[in-house]
Amino acid sequence: MRRIFSIAMLIVGTVIGAGFCSGREIVSFFGSGVSIVVAPVCGVSIFFVCMLFLSIGSRIGEKSFDKINSVLLGKYHFAADIFLLVNNLIVLSAMIAGLNSLLKPFVPFPVFGAAAAVLCAVIASKGVSGMLDCNFIVVPVIIAVLAAVCFASFGTEVMDASLGMFRMRIFPIAAMYVSMNMMLASTVLTTLGKLTRKQIVLSSAIAAASITALLALIITALNCTGNYSAEMPILEISAGAGKWLYVLLAAVTGISIFTTMLTAVGGLVGYLGGKAGGKVFNSAVVVIAGTVTSFLGFTRVVSLFYPLVGVVGLIYIVMCIKFVCKAAKPRKKIFGKGVQSVDKSSTGGGILNT
Repeated sequence: MRRIFSIAMLIVGTVIGAGFCSGREIVSFFGSGVSIVVAPVCGVSIFFVCMLFLSIGSRIGEKSFDKINSVLLGKYHFAADIFLLVNNLIVLSAMIAGLNSLLKPFVPFPVFGAAAAVLCAVIASKGVSGMLDCNFIVVPVIIAVLAAVCFASFGTEVMDASLGMFRMRIFPIAAMYVSMNMMLASTVLTTLGKLTRKQIVLSSAIAAASITALLALIITALNCTGNYSAEMPILEISAGAGKWLYVLLAAVTGISIFTTMLTAVGGLVGYLGGKAGGKVFNSAVVVIAGTVTSFLGFTRVVSLFYPLVGVVGLIYIVMCIKFVCKAAKPRKKIFGKGVQSVDKSSTGGGILNT
């Protein structure tokens, strides 16, 4: 059960970075007056995409996403590799910029983002187990504090517009939003190795339920206060609910940035392993690249790149679905008088008698 919960918290920790906790990415995708329907729509989508990636990883059994892509896409896997690498770099730069922005009122020098990236590289060097353990400990705390801040905002403003305005366009936008968030997660979920069906279903369900609840709370808080224009709206909302709650949310937002940064760094360092230099050199390349890109600024990175990642990510998800559907259909051939089924999706390519 611990492994199930660890995987679920890894998924949640990957999704709830600076953009999610601050409310900025929700406003960037859905605008103002966001409908509460967005939460369950995104939650159901996340459940199925998590199951998709975990199932693919369990079936293929590789430990790096480029090898996963070579099985999924054959000779075209380089295009997917480049896309996922660029996505990880975009997310890393957004998290570095987000952490620097968060701490700017206290320390005007943008150094904490890079320092956090270095620490992420150290943890990621220990492999997936280090990432699972880290998220297992800190993500439940993030969920509890973020929920407390949202609940506190409900009593400070009018609730009339809290449900938002329903529009049909939320469905394609929700698909892009889920795709964007799950692209980063895919680089880790597909490399967790063999999992049972129970582990796949339960970890996906726990993660999806947690994210659905948090989305519903954040959307309601945004709609109650109408605070859509701030760089980090939820953080500003917490300031109106009390000094200590603001300080607590600022700390938790920093931790959530760290958990997302950890997945981004882990994917990049894992890919470079065995292809470039040693661990120290690869980590340095990743940290420097992320820091340089982060100078674009948090809001600009989220607004410009996240929607684009969401659109391209939908193509990748479709290719993954195509692979699973094809692998689930064993082809039949006739040998002499008997009919035998050839499952070409299995790693051994064996023949199963019917």
